[in-house]
Amino acid sequence: MFAEIWGSPYRFLIAAAVLAAILCLFPVKVDAPEEPQTMLASEATVPPPSAAQEGVQGYPAAQELPAGQEMPAGADLSERTAAGCFLHRTLYYAPCGHSVQRREELPAQLVGMSRALLEQEIGSVIPGAAVTGFSSSEVDISLSTDIPCPLHWVLRGGEDGRLAVFQNRNGETLEIVRTTDVPLDKAPQDDQAQLREGRVFDDVQALEGYLESLSS
Repeated sequence: MFAEIWGSPYRFLIAAAVLAAILCLFPVKVDAPEEPQTMLASEATVPPPSAAQEGVQGYPAAQELPAGQEMPAGADLSERTAAGCFLHRTLYYAPCGHSVQRREELPAQLVGMSRALLEQEIGSVIPGAAVTGFSSSEVDISLSTDIPCPLHWVLRGGEDGRLAVFQNRNGETLEIVRTTDVPLDKAPQDDQAQLREGRVFDDVQALEGYLESLSS
């Protein structure tokens, strides 16, 4: 009878049904879909800024140098003078040995510079200055001048050949504070060369006593 059934036209349908029954006996493993992985902030990679992105928030702008100016070798690229940086200057008065200190805002043209570049450019902005200290918030410089400080008086021959009294009133230059009728050639020969350059007096009493000696 089985041979009759197998030989009948329905043998293909019967074979398919038997195969399906066999497959149902084996467990089927279904893989769950993978969840998207979350990248940690520490694993994220930030691409380098393009030229168009420089200066935009999150990307530091490149420091522009003057035309023809190259960054000196060994320059500190990690620290630069920031906006709002202060300049602390010490001015030494060579004739009397005194000094004064001033604290002011750093000139705008010196903002954004490393120490190496600042040392190279400081003389063009503040002639005679030397950098003695550096940070992003404060720069120290020193200068020296060949005039005495405001605590002294200078007796010097004027263009008219007469002695005049000069004083440093603004901390940086000498100006005439008094003229006299005493000719330069009235001073002793040994004093005349010094008076042409300027003789420094520590107090006004010594100055007045010297002028009186020349008038007598």
